Amino acid sequence: MKKLFFGFLVACGSDGSGDPPPDGVEDPDPLTSITTAAAPGSLDDLHERIIVRRCSGEPGLCHNGQFEPNLSTPALTFAYVVNRPGIEKADRLRVKPGDADASLFIDKIKGRNGVATQMPLGAAPLADADVAELEAWINAGALRAPSAGAAPNLNNPPRRPEIAIFNNGGTRLDGTGPIQVSPGTTLVLRHTVQDFETPDPQIPFAAIILQLGDNTDVVLNAASPNDAQIGQTTFDAAGPDGKGDKLNYRLTWTIPAQLEVRDAETGVRTTRAASGQTVTALAFYIDGSTPGIVGIDFSSTPIEIQ
Repeated sequence: MKKLFFGFLVACGSDGSGDPPPDGVEDPDPLTSITTAAAPGSLDDLHERIIVRRCSGEPGLCHNGQFEPNLSTPALTFAYVVNRPGIEKADRLRVKPGDADASLFIDKIKGRNGVATQMPLGAAPLADADVAELEAWINAGALRAPSAGAAPNLNNPPRRPEIAIFNNGGTRLDGTGPIQVSPGTTLVLRHTVQDFETPDPQIPFAAIILQLGDNTDVVLNAASPNDAQIGQTTFDAAGPDGKGDKLNYRLTWTIPAQLEVRDAETGVRTTRAASGQTVTALAFYIDGSTPGIVGIDFSSTPIEIQ
């Protein structure tokens, strides 16, 4: 990826699949550490008696590392579920300590609250007694071990933004191949933001960069000496629906006859005819934590200027 950023970019956002263990957790539990000596009702005990047998005990069971959440050991189970938002229902935590009724983990096991599938997928539901034990562990604080402190509140990575391109009349143009437009055309570039800890209107910064294929970017903020390529997007509560979230950040761009462009490495600005150029949009935003984590993605639809 181009070196287009600044000191606050510390990590890319997550799409919820295929990521390494959250927060770079290293699992301290060798397989031989799972024993019948675990304290009754502890996570190790529940993992050995319930989770391994029904969810992750061997390849072929969904959560042995093939799919999120990874439930293959107690430490990984704790890291992937406690205070972590789900994939299917990103508005709720998989396990909310102290509140089993608000935990997606229990929703999936019970097949309730609008989930698409009940777990274990394609198998008999967990016994009521097993579910009750998992609920009791959550309601007691979802501790890693009986003597452990409360589970930490986490800064969950923001989701990668979805990028959408509309004409000035509100018709979406991307998704069916390259967009072919002429100088003078006004485009509305939109993207989503989705950070579990930060409401959409409170995202501290979001922007779009328009990149050409030769290591140059379109100048969108001519007054800035250092970040001229960064076009800040603004919150739009009336934004349309995207694939899974509101496209509620926007930037309006009218294509000029002459593009001012900036070399991504040197910062030198030049101009060139817009006709014949192909532009790709990149969107990013910073979540509300300190230090901020950046959610970033590229549009798959090029803009071809005729």
